[in-house]
Amino acid sequence: MKTISYEQVVDEYGIAYFRGLASFGALSDEVITYLLASGVISSYAAGEVICKYGERDRSFAIIINGDVAFYKHCKDRDVLTRHFISGDQMCFDLMIGLIKHNGTEIADKDSLILEMADHLLFDLHEKFPQQFGLFMINMSRELSREISLLEEVIGDSTGWEKRNRYKKA
Repeated sequence: MKTISYEQVVDEYGIAYFRGLASFGALSDEVITYLLASGVISSYAAGEVICKYGERDRSFAIIINGDVAFYKHCKDRDVLTRHFISGDQMCFDLMIGLIKHNGTEIADKDSLILEMADHLLFDLHEKFPQQFGLFMINMSRELSREISLLEEVIGDSTGWEKRNRYKKA
């Protein structure tokens, strides 16, 4: 893992790139720059562990560029359940829910990740209240899409048939 300055990242990608990422959609250039400058941007090589099962963290992350494999810890094994790609958030639900990491994240490809501490959300709310609302909509939308995706995976894997669960026996 290597920390990279936000200036270097903005010079390399340009601010327009960030507006195209789901997590930053509809945010002003000023707020995108603020988040990049206030967070920690790290570069991970393919195969590097980003976070391990059981760790508690008071932050979440946005994938600037790359692919991160998430291995959900299930009883005595780790199961690959999804990939986070450019623009996706990681661990927002864990941070909001004060939940320990329930899996391990490993860079599947070289990845550039913006980590944001929980206090940054409060600061964003204080300094840019309207933009904070848009950011929270972006985070909520992504969580909603993730839930939908997971429901689809569960449904496809179980072979459950539609039943009337309110029917009396």
